[in-house]
Amino acid sequence: MIPVRPFLIYGLLFIALLASACSQSQSAEPMRRTQFIMGTLVEITVVNADANVVQTAANQAFDEMSRIEKLMSTYIADSEISRINEAAGKEAIPVSAEVLEIIQAGIQWGEKTKGIFDITIHPLVEAWDFDNGGETVPSPEQLKTATHLVNFRDIRIQGNTVRLAREGMAINLGGIAKGYAVDRAITILKGLVPNGIVNAGGDLYAFGQRGPNQPWVIGLQHPRKPQGVLASFALSNQAVATSGDYQRYFMKGEKRYHHILDPATGLPAEGPISVTVMAPTVMDADALSTAVFIMGKDKGIEWIESMDGVEAMVIDGTGAAHFSSGFNKLPQFAMNAF
Repeated sequence: MIPVRPFLIYGLLFIALLASACSQSQSAEPMRRTQFIMGTLVEITVVNADANVVQTAANQAFDEMSRIEKLMSTYIADSEISRINEAAGKEAIPVSAEVLEIIQAGIQWGEKTKGIFDITIHPLVEAWDFDNGGETVPSPEQLKTATHLVNFRDIRIQGNTVRLAREGMAINLGGIAKGYAVDRAITILKGLVPNGIVNAGGDLYAFGQRGPNQPWVIGLQHPRKPQGVLASFALSNQAVATSGDYQRYFMKGEKRYHHILDPATGLPAEGPISVTVMAPTVMDADALSTAVFIMGKDKGIEWIESMDGVEAMVIDGTGAAHFSSGFNKLPQFAMNAF
């Protein structure tokens, strides 16, 4: 699911670096480029690179992300995903290598999570209509109908074609497509510049460092204080994603209904209010943060502990933080009171 939006913390470190840069090339100053892609503001930040190279690198990275969006968005009528959904229960649709790759990855995540993460969740997404600002709880009958259409095992792949076995089924790649696009953008940037970050609405990857012996430091938005920082830590050549109940939601009385849906019930997952995952790729971090949110803190952290190179932090409904064994040992980790 689309995660909350972490942001980069420079603070006094940033100011001090600028103050000491008088005898250095001005390329030490971060250069930022932004575009609105895949329903969110994508920010590319680069340091220690020629301005013309940065512009070229950023343009190529943005173009690649836009290309991925045109293939995979359910909001683009002629995207490959939209054409697969339109043909559900009927014909198989030929797809590009990228769409085939990400659908296969989605199936693998479905298998790993025993259906907790399911890319055929689109009928439920449409029933709740969070993306269009819907604030109506679907009826039990609507949820029953939609949940019966959610089953990644009914995706049929043959060669380069994809078919959904039953009419009414539909794929939604919101849990991994943005992460996949960031990973593609990072590959382009790494070939052209030495240090940088891509932040696509919270799907984030940092490589290199902010300055000599100065790593990038990432701040995580507080789940209940939008201008506050919950935690921060250094990050290099790694990805991070956060799934939370506070990005897209509405309130009915005291009840919060958010966009992270449990495929088994059709309802918003209960338990955590925020899950942050650090992983080798953004697509993995994106899928893992969603899956752990739905699993809950105990099962989710136990699952994370079974993987190499992955860490997680879960904030429960009381505001208490729960960590995998290495998360709160990350470099420069700091946590503010809830």
